[in-house]
Amino acid sequence: MANQEAQPKAVYCTNVGLPKGVHEFETDDTATKGPNEDPIKRVIYMDDRIVPGSFYVEAVWVMGSIPRSHPEHVHEYDEIVGFVGSNMDDPGDLGAEIDFVVDGVKTTITKTCFIHVPAGVKHGGLCFRKIDRPVFQIAMSRMSAYSSVPPT
Repeated sequence: MANQEAQPKAVYCTNVGLPKGVHEFETDDTATKGPNEDPIKRVIYMDDRIVPGSFYVEAVWVMGSIPRSHPEHVHEYDEIVGFVGSNMDDPGDLGAEIDFVVDGVKTTITKTCFIHVPAGVKHGGLCFRKIDRPVFQIAMSRMSAYSSVPPT
């Protein structure tokens, strides 16, 4: 057992807050709302700024319709965006209508899905147009810290 390298340790993250500069556009219509009034309930956020060596991942529950759209942007890395319905009798039923624009094409999402957005592909225009039941939204990328052009 001599010269055996130490195994890396797992790090458990329970962070809900966003690092400075991440998703600051959200404050435009939530700054005057209390936590119970905001339809986005942050579940978890992690990147290298929170846990050194990790990649970007975040998850939220969307509890109601949101009139604004997430600005269109690009990343230097591939991103996976997912929307998961909360109907336990039919998990594929999203219970919502969500608009998402990828490379200039708007799609209305009504089923549980993952979307792979390649690096450099413009995307956004995310609008939670109609939410009948809570939707679990997750986004992840191999980038060490969330960043986009323009910053979102």
